[in-house]
Amino acid sequence: MRTNNISKLVILIVIIFFTISTTSAQNGPFIRFSIGVGLDSEFQTLKANMFGYGLKNHAIGWGFKDKYAVFFHDFGADSKIDIGEKYHYIKLDAYGLGFSYRTSKNINFHFSGGYSTLHFSDSYKKQGDLIEDGFAISLGVDKKWMLSKRFDIGVGPVYSFHKFPNYTLTNIGICIWIDFNFKKQTKLKKQNS
Repeated sequence: MRTNNISKLVILIVIIFFTISTTSAQNGPFIRFSIGVGLDSEFQTLKANMFGYGLKNHAIGWGFKDKYAVFFHDFGADSKIDIGEKYHYIKLDAYGLGFSYRTSKNINFHFSGGYSTLHFSDSYKKQGDLIEDGFAISLGVDKKWMLSKRFDIGVGPVYSFHKFPNYTLTNIGICIWIDFNFKKQTKLKKQNS
């Protein structure tokens, strides 16, 4: 039974990789869901490094001219750290506007900035107490593959900087994401960078 399930999974993976196209247009509205892992560092008060297990890099936006996109960005991370006896987790949430540029090799460079919040929590399931609010910026590079005319998948490193009155945090990690395009995308035969 287990061998049969593994065989089906291998066949599905082979089919997906053979149908993946590495070039597609970037036009119209899209929504991105993303997860990842990384390393968080706090330099100002806690002076600690933490494993960022809940890295997020979600977006909703609009692509135009086959290579540009503007988007509303939701990014941040959840990290495990003991802060006194009450708190065991740090949660970073940032919301802002972003811009991306896609090369002819489907490598995307993106930048965003906006409002950020810092929460301390006693459980990874809870948002926790709002400690401070501030600002954040995010930079990233990713490689994109076309799965179908509506779905793309990608992977790449992301860096974010979060500044609060009493805390300064950075996050570096890697995200895997999937885009859903509301408008059917087309495969491009040749594109200028």
